[in-house]
Amino acid sequence: LASFFICAAMAIILPIGANAIIRQSTRELDVNVQANQGTVGLLHADNETGAIFAGDPGQSLGTGGAVLTNDSDTALLLISTPDGEAQIARIQVYGNTNIGLAHAESSRFLTSSASHDLRLTLNNGRMLINIPGSIDRNFNFGLNVPQGLVELVKEGQYSITANNNETLVSVMGGEATVSQEGSSLDLGQDQRAVLVSGAPIDGPLDTERNLISNGEFSDGFEEWVPLASNVELADQSNVETVIEQVSGEPAVGFTRVGIGHADAGLRQIISQDVTDFQSMRLLVSMIISEQSLGVCGQQGSECPLIIRIEYVDTNGVDQIYQQGFYANGIISPDTPDVCVACPPPLNVHQQVPFQQLVFYESDNLMDRLGQLRIQPRQVKSITIIASGHTFDTKILDIAIVAEE
Repeated sequence: LASFFICAAMAIILPIGANAIIRQSTRELDVNVQANQGTVGLLHADNETGAIFAGDPGQSLGTGGAVLTNDSDTALLLISTPDGEAQIARIQVYGNTNIGLAHAESSRFLTSSASHDLRLTLNNGRMLINIPGSIDRNFNFGLNVPQGLVELVKEGQYSITANNNETLVSVMGGEATVSQEGSSLDLGQDQRAVLVSGAPIDGPLDTERNLISNGEFSDGFEEWVPLASNVELADQSNVETVIEQVSGEPAVGFTRVGIGHADAGLRQIISQDVTDFQSMRLLVSMIISEQSLGVCGQQGSECPLIIRIEYVDTNGVDQIYQQGFYANGIISPDTPDVCVACPPPLNVHQQVPFQQLVFYESDNLMDRLGQLRIQPRQVKSITIIASGHTFDTKILDIAIVAEE
């Protein structure tokens, strides 16, 4: 009888114990920090400091560490599973921001159904969080802010700005819960909340909205019209335009190997009246991993990535706002820093780190174009163009974020 009960007990205890070990054994998530612009400071848990310059390889950040940016600095936090195969979150960090890593763990075993656990502390500053829909399991994503707690419930895009006086939480896609002093508020897509110390949560309020549909390409080319390749030399190759995966996120890729000019693109009709809008900003996340021409060519018109916004100004005149991006080359008379054949305003081409994920955000276009007396009344369309001789460009997301 004793042997029977011991055998029966072990038959029950061993599977339960093994299951508990599988569920509770954890290891740290991979948190990689890249400098997107300027110099980004790192403070590690042992108080050792470091710095990353734009274009440098990313550095790992452990629990208890922090990311610090000055006014002109921006950074990227790429959070992945311990094996690096799946990306859990991509976080854009803006200037004058202090973010701490409080907790980042995942189960050690793939058979476990336990959630990814991530907890950040935003002491001050601004961040834009992108959570892809391809995460392999549930996740708990909490963000400590000076006035309370923000919990991100599902995949989507979230903007959080915090200081000692108030915190603004905007849900541009997904769902979130904000908590403060025993009260909480659920937020859905296109809603925001304001947390102020000593006052009730203000919300849900209307938030900024993206004028571009399917800007993260989660539905492939839906809402976009592919533009056929334009090739200068008849015997040369076309531009290949495909939807591919980049660290678990969908992206549109433009690839071409050849001699002579070629270009291709995507276009989307917007037809949005923006007369009463207070702000409008262009945002894009990209990787330029191949570029044979220096800067954007001799005329400044062959950038591996060009974003073109067509609009009607307040005088009823058709206008174009165009921004070019490049990774290689030196500005010179043979490789100008603007598109010399394009109509004004002649925006200076933006150089980005070669073969590195990077994001760009424009100034408020309503203010800038208004100062030139060509302020938009209606946004007609947006076009993504990849051009040059040999190039490889990937776009992870693009947005025109507008606030009425």
